[in-house]
Amino acid sequence: MKTSHWIGAIALLAVGGVVHGTWTHRWSNKTAGESGVDLLAKIQLPVGDWVPGEFVSVSDKEIPKGTAVVCRQFTSEKHNKRVVVSLTSGVPGVVAAHTPDVCFLGSGYKLKSPPSKQTLPMAGLGSVSFYMADFEKTSASGSDVVRCRWAWTADGTWHAPDYPRLFFAKSQVNLPVLYKLYIVHPVGDDDSTKNDSFRTFAADLAGVLGRQLAP
Repeated sequence: MKTSHWIGAIALLAVGGVVHGTWTHRWSNKTAGESGVDLLAKIQLPVGDWVPGEFVSVSDKEIPKGTAVVCRQFTSEKHNKRVVVSLTSGVPGVVAAHTPDVCFLGSGYKLKSPPSKQTLPMAGLGSVSFYMADFEKTSASGSDVVRCRWAWTADGTWHAPDYPRLFFAKSQVNLPVLYKLYIVHPVGDDDSTKNDSFRTFAADLAGVLGRQLAP
């Protein structure tokens, strides 16, 4: 897959929440200027084998009201792979409502199988759960397959709840800024095994980001 193709895919993910704009300020009176902390910009050191790199531009006019979106690339020379990470933060109604199985389908991708949950061990202690799904887009030049993992947090502990809007409305109503993490990469032959290097990166990144928000 061409790099530009899957980097474009993550940009579509990042701005896709605009279709749920009517949820803006439903649970919070936060404004766009109070839409959370830029956690990705704070990462200066490698995350395991993965080195933080360039940011992916997202047009301000495409970002939903009451949210902020940051996309950044990470690369691993050891594995000769690249991943794009998107972090959306802001009012819970917008951030919780939109998921990649919605926006990818609206962008020409087909869901290869229903989203599943994946629980990954974290370095040191505990585990983290993500939703995970593969998406395929076919064109005259061939077929592109990307994998997305996603989860949410308001306090540093990441969740992949069955009903995100209800979960965060009920249990985290006193934490008005919600964060949504996307980790997207093209799918290779070794990315469906326990040796999948993206699994370790996802767990390590969740830990790094979570510690920035932990009390």
